[in-house]
Amino acid sequence: MADAAKFLTIDGRCLAYREAGAGPPILFLHGLGGNSASWQPQFEAFSDRYRVVAWDMPGFGQSELMPLATTRDYSTLARHLMDALGIDRAVGVATSYGTVILADLAAANPDRIRAMVFACGVTGMGHLDPQERARLRAERRAVLENLGQRKFAEERNATYVKGGGAALVAKVVDLAGSATTAGYLQAYGAMTESNIFASLPALKMPTLVLAGASDPIAKATDCKRVACALPHAEYHCIDACGHYVNLEQAGTFNRLLDDFLARAG
Repeated sequence: MADAAKFLTIDGRCLAYREAGAGPPILFLHGLGGNSASWQPQFEAFSDRYRVVAWDMPGFGQSELMPLATTRDYSTLARHLMDALGIDRAVGVATSYGTVILADLAAANPDRIRAMVFACGVTGMGHLDPQERARLRAERRAVLENLGQRKFAEERNATYVKGGGAALVAKVVDLAGSATTAGYLQAYGAMTESNIFASLPALKMPTLVLAGASDPIAKATDCKRVACALPHAEYHCIDACGHYVNLEQAGTFNRLLDDFLARAG
């Protein structure tokens, strides 16, 4: 990614982010399989007209680990990033677990997010029995401690890509492998306790919901349920696409985002 990371100190810890362009701000939030460089095609496509900002979640990319326990902790940190950068109001664009964070950010601060894009968004596991959530956390911890983050990405995240060839698979592995195990497990734990549907009734802003037809993680049916639960949402399912929609089908993603931004004003 051409734009070098920048750094802020928040609560004594280093938070990395990337920023380019000028104009109406767009805040990009990645999921557990990425970092700020996940948005390279969008930085290239939109920084000529928009101020584009993407963070590395704590424990991902170049950001230090911070003691965050809940999705609200992550969304509060995202708001602090906006505050530090002088962003009063932005369009939020998120993928995977980032959509849960964005939904919580918008529900808690509806004046700060004027429109949203949920791309291949997971919904959280808060609806599951507490014992089942604990079992999933323990299982994921055991796998990561056995394999390490890089090997986990090679065995797991590589299978999430359904189009784009070997070069894209290698890029996805690099992105997913950049997380620390502690950072990943902390965010995974927050995700297991979250339920995006708890936030959706409060979200009145225009929303674009995108799904990958072959996404094994965020099923198209679940993405459509999210769209149906929102009062001002439109839904698109993209063919020949897995979980990394903004990378696998960057041209289609960028076109849909560009059209949506024009309609959202």
